[in-house]
This record gives sequence, C-alpha cells and structure tokens, in this order.
Amino acid sequence: MKKVVLLLLLCMCRISVHAQLDAVSIGDIIDIHGVKAIVFQVDENDNHGKAMTINCLRGVKNMWCNDNTLADAMPTIASENDGYSNTMTVIEYARSENALAKFPVYEWCSKLGDGWYIPSLKELESFVNFWLGNEQEIDWDDAIEEEYEVDDSKPFYKQINMKMLDAGGTPFLNGVFTSTVDSDGKVYVFMFNQKKNSWSFRKHPKEKLSKYYVGRAFYRF
Repeated sequence: MKKVVLLLLLCMCRISVHAQLDAVSIGDIIDIHGVKAIVFQVDENDNHGKAMTINCLRGVKNMWCNDNTLADAMPTIASENDGYSNTMTVIEYARSENALAKFPVYEWCSKLGDGWYIPSLKELESFVNFWLGNEQEIDWDDAIEEEYEVDDSKPFYKQINMKMLDAGGTPFLNGVFTSTVDSDGKVYVFMFNQKKNSWSFRKHPKEKLSKYYVGRAFYRF
C-alpha cells in the first residue's frame, strides 16, 4: 500500500511540474525550475513556445566577454535564428579554455539551468514584436541601425514591463544583447531611448559592451 501511495505522489509531482508549461498563454508569467519568465510565443496547442527571464544580469562591464584575446579567438557564432546553438558554442569554447568566468552573461545563463540560452537576433526581434503589441509595421531585414518611435497611444510595452515588475522582475528596456555576432565581430544589441521614446538594434564590439547593458535568457518549452 505504501508503494502505491508513493507512486501516486510521484506521478502527481510530475504532473504539477509539467502543468506549469501546459495551456499557457502569451503574456503569462511562468516558473521554470525556479526561474520566472514571461511567455511571448506559443504554438496553436498552447503547450510549446518561448519565454524570457523577467530578471536579467546587469551592472557588469563587458559582460559578453571581458578578455579581448578570448573574444578574438572564439569560434563563429553567426546564427540569426538559433540562440541555443550560439550559446552552447560559446559555453563549450569557454569551458575548453577553463574561462567561463570571462564570459559573464554566459556563465550566468548556464547557472539558470539546462535549456536556457542567450537569444539570437531573430529571437530577440520576436520578443520586441510581442513587447510592442504586434501593432507596428517593421521590415526586420532593414531594421538594423534604423530608429523607430514607439506609439505611446498603444502602451502595450508599458503593460508588459509593469507585469514583469509586479512579478519581481526588471522591465525590458535598454541594452539587451543577443548571441549573434556579425562578420566584424560585433554583437547585435537592442537599444531603447527613453528620452526620445524610440528603439533600435545596433551593433557593438563584443568586448566593449557597457555595464549599463543587460543580459536576458530565453527558454524553449
């Protein structure tokens, strides 16, 4: 009888863990093994999609890589679509050099647990599209270095930021960078100008990212 009860309890635990990712909706705050995240993409069955950490790594100078020699010798990570692959390439390279601490945002991401990764360019663009409320016409192919003004009459992004703040997180604002590096060794970074209420994607050398930039992690479920 005790074995039967134990098995039932184990089954209930498995169901409750899985249930946190079942029937989720865009905009939900979910808990993934102790890490809070906001859902920004789901499939038609509402049980697979992507989420972003409501918290971030910030206040760390050159957090993408703080060693120029390692940054220059790093393998190519140019995928604009697969942030997980980019992230694993960096982490495996850093570990092979016994230097994961030289890549602060990747070290932080790895400590979140299995499955977390620094988003690619296209994945971060997808989050920005959600954050804006999918109301703005954007030609993403020409969006790099272009500046877009946010329509304040449709303050969906403020509602998302408030939801993250209320859940104990940090609003999505300036300096969120990707794991995508161009042929010149520059990282694609999302920028938000609060004074002008405008946003853009810029490219910066990976070893010279300001301490005011932040790292966010994504998760596929």
